[in-house]
Parts: sequence; structure tokens; C-alpha cells
Amino acid sequence: MPFSNTHNKHKLKFSSEEEFPDLSQHNNHMAKVLTPALYQRLREKETPSGFTLDDVIQTGVDNPG
Repeated sequence: MPFSNTHNKHKLKFSSEEEFPDLSQHNNHMAKVLTPALYQRLREKETPSGFTLDDVIQTGVDNPG
């Protein structure tokens, strides 16, 4: 993978419960549909270019809506 995100490999050392973002103050669609179970199921998946769920949800985490 030419653009692999090595920080994502490092984060997998932590449990999904530790890595799940606190969305309690968020008012956006991502906060409504992203559950701890869904996060746990998808967090290890990666696109061919190295993007992970954490990369995809970052905007929603940064912007509570």
C-alpha cells in the first residue's frame, strides 16, 4: 500500500471502546448512526490507499453540528 497510514496500525493496539469518540455533544447524522458496535466492526477495515473509518469520520468528530 503506497499511502498506508501507520498511525492507524498503532491505534489498533487500543480497544474499540477506548478509541470510540465521545459523540454525546454532537448533533450530526454521523453521531446518530455510528454506534460502538458499528465502529468496532469497521475500525480495522482499510481501503487500498490506506484510509480507515477513523479517517472517514474525522470531519464529523471535529464538527459537532
